[in-house]
Amino acid sequence: MTVLTAPIAEDRFSSVLQRAQDQRATLSVADLAEHAGYSPFHFTRIFTARLGIGPGQYLTALRIDSAKRMLLAADDPVIDVASAVGFDSLSSFSRRFRSTVGVAPGQLRRLADRISDRPPRPFALLRPSPLGVRVHLELPESAQTRGDPSVWVGWYPNPAPIGLPRSGMLVSGVPHVDLPLCEGAPFLLGFAVPAHADPLDMLVPEAPLVAVHPEPLTIAGEVTLAFADARGAFRPPLLSALPSLCRR
Repeated sequence: MTVLTAPIAEDRFSSVLQRAQDQRATLSVADLAEHAGYSPFHFTRIFTARLGIGPGQYLTALRIDSAKRMLLAADDPVIDVASAVGFDSLSSFSRRFRSTVGVAPGQLRRLADRISDRPPRPFALLRPSPLGVRVHLELPESAQTRGDPSVWVGWYPNPAPIGLPRSGMLVSGVPHVDLPLCEGAPFLLGFAVPAHADPLDMLVPEAPLVAVHPEPLTIAGEVTLAFADARGAFRPPLLSALPSLCRR
């Protein structure tokens, strides 16, 4: 294969991401690299620079997202779900699921039952720091059509909502939040769900309102998180089971 050094054209990169979404259970990084016309090494480097995570992580995120939906849509055994999304080993699937979602597969089902009876209320899970940022929340007008949405703003080690956040807050009806900086997790991500959202909206949203600050934050100041509908976007899916953070 000829190794290319120029950046991937936007249409070709979108084609790669579309293929990843369509065939997530069977593709490898080498398959995606071949589709793009790059060696796996160069493709991984360019992919990571574009999305903030590697292509292997992206494929895994898509598979785990599919698994979350299957687990909550039916009562299929966990081992069958693991196989359907491309995992050969139940133990490997369970380990990867827990590390990216924050709870085990069976716990996700129990969490859905719990929040159907008791939706999470605003709460804070913050690490102390002498420095902080004021985060202005910019939500589209459509977000208020069913009342003030619940908005999660948190710190992650990577610019993707994979794994539980290191620190953050769940709020509603406020224009801004003040967050201490979080060492080792400089990426600020936001996620909003409608008021009175059902468990599926919270755990596997079909049309999430998301926001990602484009740069890591390590100094005090003020920033704006602009939330937008992620439908049709090729962003990594929201994997964190955020309601698991609320112990109320």
